[in-house]
Amino acid sequence: GTWQFLAIRLVQPNETGKPLIQDRIDDVESFYHVFLWMALRYTAHELNSAMLTHRLHEIFDAMYKDPETGEADIGTARSSNIMSGYLSLKARFANDGILTVLRRMQAILSQRYNDPEEYFRNDKKFEAERKAAKVKKAEGLKALEDSNWLPNLLNEVLDDEMIDWVTNETRVDHVLGKPPKYVSRIPKRKTESSLHSEGSRKAARKSGKLTPHDRSIPN
Repeated sequence: GTWQFLAIRLVQPNETGKPLIQDRIDDVESFYHVFLWMALRYTAHELNSAMLTHRLHEIFDAMYKDPETGEADIGTARSSNIMSGYLSLKARFANDGILTVLRRMQAILSQRYNDPEEYFRNDKKFEAERKAAKVKKAEGLKALEDSNWLPNLLNEVLDDEMIDWVTNETRVDHVLGKPPKYVSRIPKRKTESSLHSEGSRKAARKSGKLTPHDRSIPN
């Protein structure tokens, strides 16, 4: 499949170091990513052009390379979104049906990546929350094992008379800007000569003798 819409687990480094086999549940997750992308590109919402361009890039197009292994990595934006659903909230989709499908799918698919044991650890203060999260995860994974889960979800939303699919149903062609440019914030490594020069200047300052470089820099 198109890597921008592949399940997150398939496009992130894994412990085996080998490509994982795509399964049916991965395809269900891919449907969510495609549906979200289509909703952002062609339905009414509140993201302006610059923000829409940025969000589409960081979630679907951004690709990074591990400097040590050279392995490709999509970063954390896509997994953060599927675990929190923040982009749907930020976009404020105008069509109730679209928002409902995205919200219900995200609530279940997020359980693939939630790890209550790792998140709560042994903190007794959150024991009740940890147990509730474990139950929710188990229920979500069980739902995904059912091949009828997605068709049933779609039918349920389409048949619900309280969900408005008509208002704001018109296609909207959002204008995109240029993809954002990321500037590296990693400081340049000092060379041996620059370290030597810096050391000489510090020594000169201590002795009260300014170097020509120091004199050119105003206090």
